[in-house]
Amino acid sequence: EFHASMPGYRPTPLVELVELATELGVGAVLVKDESDRLGLPAFKILGASWAVNCALSQRAGFDAPAKSLIELRGRSAPVTLVSATDGNHGRAVARMAALLGLAARIYIPAGTVKETVEAIISEGAEVLQTDLAYDDVVWAAASSTAGHPDDLLVQDTAWQGYEQIPGWIVDGYGTLFDEITAQLAERTIHLVAVPTGVGSLLQAALQHYRDPALEQRPALLAVEP
Repeated sequence: EFHASMPGYRPTPLVELVELATELGVGAVLVKDESDRLGLPAFKILGASWAVNCALSQRAGFDAPAKSLIELRGRSAPVTLVSATDGNHGRAVARMAALLGLAARIYIPAGTVKETVEAIISEGAEVLQTDLAYDDVVWAAASSTAGHPDDLLVQDTAWQGYEQIPGWIVDGYGTLFDEITAQLAERTIHLVAVPTGVGSLLQAALQHYRDPALEQRPALLAVEP
């Protein structure tokens, strides 16, 4: 419901690859095309938006997240959203800041391509280029918020003591899998292959497909580069 309230929302397409299915000798291969999700080239906005909603609602003293972007705007305090990224997550956090009229500060690792930096800047965020590896950039972003109550760290990877917001990001990705269920209608699915990365999308897939109430419980394949 919250995602449906955001500008440009529509379920992303589930594309059938007939030639690949023939090559593999299976009934069908379907790909969830996340190349245009709420105007961004990745699914990350689903998690970032839901986590920001939950965090800002909690800060404002509400027991439940806002049901719409308009409602969330009314709850938003003047905070700065902070994150580390090598691309799509940081841009998604910056987009949420822009939609809510908030500031964003995004840290990026060494070697990040110019186009990625420009895309994040285009959302109105302050971008801090570092000479650090990704894991160190995450720590730098987290450390920068210490002692600054008006900073809100929105990171899609967890560590001991920082688990709630990454958990909300995982929950936000649930919209993607709910869409797949609706798009499949009566079709049976046997295997779901999920790119892993930091693990959040895979965790969302496991939460969805391992629900005891679900009639279909396909096998899951974690795919790493």
